Amino acid sequence: MKHFETEFKWDANTPRAFARMRGAWRRVPGLKHTAPKKLHICDVYLDTLAGDLARELIALRVRCTGGKWEATYKTRTAMVNGKAVRREETLPLPGVQKRADALAVLANKKMWQGVPLQGLKALFEIRNRRQTVNLFYDGATAEMAFDAFEIRVAGRRVLMKEIELEHKQGRVERTEQLAQELTRESGLTYAKISKVKTAGELLKLWGDK
Repeated sequence: MKHFETEFKWDANTPRAFARMRGAWRRVPGLKHTAPKKLHICDVYLDTLAGDLARELIALRVRCTGGKWEATYKTRTAMVNGKAVRREETLPLPGVQKRADALAVLANKKMWQGVPLQGLKALFEIRNRRQTVNLFYDGATAEMAFDAFEIRVAGRRVLMKEIELEHKQGRVERTEQLAQELTRESGLTYAKISKVKTAGELLKLWGDK
C-alpha cells in the first residue's frame, strides 16, 4: 500500500521564529495541542555511485532516533506555497547499532519498493534537535515540528532552522486551513525549499572539489 504525506514548511531563520509560531497557534480559535516532545535525530541521505536515485527523483535516508534505526524513501516534489505532497515508505532496521550496519542490511536486501539498495554511498548528514507537538483543529490532527538542525556536507557544517506541519488524520483541507491561519498569525513565510533540497544544493556547490 502506498503512503503519502502532506506537509507545510516555514522558514524559521529569523529572530524569534519559534516563539512567533507558538504564539500563533494559541491565537487560533478552537485549536488544542499536546505537551511538547524533544527528539534527537540523525539522518544520512544516500544514493548509488551513479546517482540512480536522484535521476528517479527519490530521496533515500537512514535515520537514527533514540538509538532506533529505520530507512525511508520519499519521492522528491517541489513545494508550492510551503506545501509538499510526497510518497513515503519506511523500513524498520531492528538490531542496527550504527550507520555501517544499516548500509549492510540494505545491501543484503538488494531491492526495496523498486529502489536499488546496493552500492550506496552517503551524500550528506542532517543532525536535528526537534521538538514536536500534536495539534487538533476542527476534527483534523497534525504534527508540528520545530527543527534546529545542522547540515554536514562536503566537510562543512551549516546551522539552520525550520518549522514543519504534517497532516496526520482527518480531512487534509482542515490542515491546509490551519496552515493558512498559522501563517497569518505568525507572520512567517513559507520555506521555498526543504532542508534536504538545501543540503543537495550545498553538495553541488561544495562537493567533488
